[in-house]
Amino acid sequence: MLKYGNFAVKLLNGIGIPAGPPRILTVRGRVSGQRRSTPVSIVNLNGSRYLVAGQRMEWVKNVRAAGKGEIKKGRKPEEVTFVELPENERGQILRAYWHQHSQGRKVAARIFEAGENAGPDDFEAAAPRCVVFKIETDH
Repeated sequence: MLKYGNFAVKLLNGIGIPAGPPRILTVRGRVSGQRRSTPVSIVNLNGSRYLVAGQRMEWVKNVRAAGKGEIKKGRKPEEVTFVELPENERGQILRAYWHQHSQGRKVAARIFEAGENAGPDDFEAAAPRCVVFKIETDH
């Protein structure tokens, strides 16, 4: 089901219709070199933006390899670089995700291995099992 939802978000954003809070992340594939796109939800905290994910996500491996990519909502792409945060800095970002993205909590809790009825403390405690990237721009 998640795959079909991701397809719909990518399709709508691709034709210029922003679909919900997700943005489209596009990075070069680490093996194929082809552009790979996936919906992501951005966490805003203290004036900075972050992406969060489970460690086994394919797009995480591509971001680690490429170090840069683009974030798009609608038709306007933004060129960005990614800085992976150490484990001791991830918890507060994961807690902020719980507060900012209520529609994605159940899926995220499963990906983060945080438990079915996970709360903000559970998300924060999932830091060792998650990846957090700070999004940086040249602006």
